[in-house]
Amino acid sequence: MPPTDRSNHPRSVSFYDSTHPDVALGGFVQNGSITEANFLDMLDILLVVEGEPGPLRVQERISNDIVSRTDAPLKKGVYDIHGQGSIQVNDEPWIYRLTSHIATRREDRFRHEIGHRDRKCVISGLSLPESFIQTDGFIGFAAVHIFPREHESLWIQCNYQQWVTDMDDAAGSSKINSAQNGFLLQKTVQQLFDQYLVSVNPDDGYKIVAFTFDFLGLDGRILDPVCRNPTDPHHVSDQALRWHYRQSVLANVRRGGEPIFEHDFPPGTDMLSEILAGPYGRERFELEMGVRLREVV
Repeated sequence: MPPTDRSNHPRSVSFYDSTHPDVALGGFVQNGSITEANFLDMLDILLVVEGEPGPLRVQERISNDIVSRTDAPLKKGVYDIHGQGSIQVNDEPWIYRLTSHIATRREDRFRHEIGHRDRKCVISGLSLPESFIQTDGFIGFAAVHIFPREHESLWIQCNYQQWVTDMDDAAGSSKINSAQNGFLLQKTVQQLFDQYLVSVNPDDGYKIVAFTFDFLGLDGRILDPVCRNPTDPHHVSDQALRWHYRQSVLANVRRGGEPIFEHDFPPGTDMLSEILAGPYGRERFELEMGVRLREVV
């Protein structure tokens, strides 16, 4: 199956510069959890106002209702954005993730700590059988990095090691495999999380947001407290969650959205050739090869 565009998912909310009402700046699927305040926060991420500064007015096109910073669910519809300056879409790079994952010995500690801390999928609530936990056999579950390990060089460049407080600053350690940069997810939820189709907003009570059709009933749930207990030194990092949520907004809401990459290649498929031929092909190919080479060094 080829990659699909996120805008092919039926968007129930779209928004426009009021001076160009025929060209959408973006949109998203409203499953019910996104409030008016959430929408305004998304626009703060996505839009840049050039010229004369001033507050934006966001208005539903049919009803003329003004969006305000409240917890009221955002109504589905078309919204026009009015501002005193020129409204531009933020071109901040989107950090794509690998769609395949090779478990390695380097991650044994990561998997063990997260499995024994969480003991369930912290987004869906599905529990891991006790016998699986005791044997570190996470069949159907995965210990997932919030900031992807394949972008370790960017993690180091941006000094995101500062998010991690449960590991020493040992020479040569990036701390990307800290339990604070991960949690336990059921495999289907993992695929949605890796594609930025499901995320957690730590600045709104750890609310889970589904940016696609919510066939698992995840939208509006709350991230399980077991992974974010402030008294646990290995609790998940709010900064890492905040990074993933921002990336999800960039991937799903800006313009037409970013590609959704295939992750389930049929037997006999030349996976690397398929990746190379697709969107972001060269970049994804280099990431895949870099990860594989690092693990055999």
